[in-house]
Amino acid sequence: MTKNLAIGIDIGGTKVAVGLVSSDGRVKDAIKVPSDVSSSEALFSCVVRAVNNLLQTNNISIEDIIGIGVGLPGKVDVKNGIAIFQNNIPWENFPVVSRLKEVFGPIPISVDNDVKVAAYAEYRLLDLPEDAMFGYITISTGIAATNIVNNTILRGCGFAGEIGFMPVRSFDKPSSLEASCSGPAIERYGQQLYADTTITAEKVFAQWRDGDSTANIIVKNTLDGLVDALHNMICLLDPKVIVLGGSVALHNPDFVEKIILELRTRLHNEQVHILEHITLSTIKGNNGVIGAAFLVL
Repeated sequence: MTKNLAIGIDIGGTKVAVGLVSSDGRVKDAIKVPSDVSSSEALFSCVVRAVNNLLQTNNISIEDIIGIGVGLPGKVDVKNGIAIFQNNIPWENFPVVSRLKEVFGPIPISVDNDVKVAAYAEYRLLDLPEDAMFGYITISTGIAATNIVNNTILRGCGFAGEIGFMPVRSFDKPSSLEASCSGPAIERYGQQLYADTTITAEKVFAQWRDGDSTANIIVKNTLDGLVDALHNMICLLDPKVIVLGGSVALHNPDFVEKIILELRTRLHNEQVHILEHITLSTIKGNNGVIGAAFLVL
């Protein structure tokens, strides 16, 4: 049997997604299971069960697989295959690659940060010129970015792209991008300003579309922070394409249009080329699984 599929694993605090992916980025089959974050071993067992279930469902063995790629949140030692630090899963200094090899044998296994693998999926499927600078920003429970050029992810000393820590003004007070513009931040501001604990980010955007003044204040605060972040990325790296992912962006394309309109007022003439190339992810929820598989394809 010719090996033409890899396994991509996308690990998060709420779910583990595992897929069989071909070299052209097609997902043959995928499953999602709740993450068991009660301990490091419980989560590892959860991942192994999900992989075995996917293999059994498709009647193939691990020997038929090219390799396994893993994306997970936080700081990752890519060279040594270790999950260094994560906020929402219990894998501090956890040797992901060596543990998976103990279970599945000496097949190629690679690991990387989840935002970076999602960005890598978008980058590979766009088929850009080699020297084109590519940017990806996810706006969801958290906010982070990745830049890629010449098929190489820009890593710095290992923590590059964590723009959630970028300082911004929020309601005229010092804050960070993630603390003021992520989905949970929008929800928090909504609950505070409406004095209603049932308000969600989704409801804030719905109220904004209805012309509600309070929602408009919250959305404008979010917009300003995200425009600052995009403007900084453009000034520093001058990307050819920027792809936006994450639930806040994907569920609110009209909001993204407002971001682009505001960004137009801030850019130099030599930067406006990017405005036609700021796009929403087209592979959406599958980019983590596809990008993880691309690590070994």
